[in-house]
Amino acid sequence: MHDRLREIGKPTLARVQGIAVGGGNELQMACDLSVIVEDAFLRHVGLEHGSVPAGGATQWLPIMIGDRRAREMILLCEPVSPAQALEWGLVNWVVPGADLDAKVDEVVAKLATKLPQTTRYAKQQLNWWRDISWHETVGHARDWLALSMLNDEAKNAIRAFLDR
Repeated sequence: MHDRLREIGKPTLARVQGIAVGGGNELQMACDLSVIVEDAFLRHVGLEHGSVPAGGATQWLPIMIGDRRAREMILLCEPVSPAQALEWGLVNWVVPGADLDAKVDEVVAKLATKLPQTTRYAKQQLNWWRDISWHETVGHARDWLALSMLNDEAKNAIRAFLDR
């Protein structure tokens, strides 16, 4: 899915309404642009539940928001508000829930006026850093995630989560 979002050749727009935790945040990061409602939040919780971010967070957060903020987000597992995400550059726009569809329509209308071939090439070039970090690490991250889910630490964390 992440590869498809980056390689589709057309701009992608994340429309975040509610929560985007772990893989949800990684999917919104895989998009070119992102709009989020003001009462939503982004978060990574894998370290509390026996998982490691293996879908883009460890690769793209340092590029998007800087190394220290990426470490803060992943290691502390605390929610990031839309206002904070906007300040950090993790999203492009924050809107009230009632304005979400209008903002998405506005951005899409602007994107639709761009020339397809030049847009595709620009997107490909913009993805260079993301692609380098992704392809160099994703195989190892997926292997580690699969193996880590077999250990007692992960099993106990998942059991505790389910028992809540």
